[in-house]
Amino acid sequence: MAASTGIVIQTIKDVTVATFESRSVIDAQDISRLGEALFDLVEKRDRRRLILDMGKVVHLSSAALSVLTKLRKLIGQVDGSLIICGLSPEIMKVFKVTGLHKLFEFVEDEKAALDKLGVAMA
Repeated sequence: MAASTGIVIQTIKDVTVATFESRSVIDAQDISRLGEALFDLVEKRDRRRLILDMGKVVHLSSAALSVLTKLRKLIGQVDGSLIICGLSPEIMKVFKVTGLHKLFEFVEDEKAALDKLGVAMA
């Protein structure tokens, strides 16, 4: 995936890991490109098991939360899995304040997310 999306995509077995590279996910154009890249994974590339590694993120806008909510809905429509990992306590507070923590599954790190999806790493 192009760096202009703000994420780096890698595949581990049948799981797609999207690592957020930006500390701030607040710019409207960046969020639009990010959304397109994430939605493309599900809608056009048939990726059904996603991990979002948000370990570098320190600022997250409501527009970014909207993109994540839409992604969760898309994943649900294809009976897939979405796990968010690496959230800082501050970003987790954003999810809790908005009530979105009830919609997503969170784990500490990428390894824990892969374990949760049953992907054993050598």
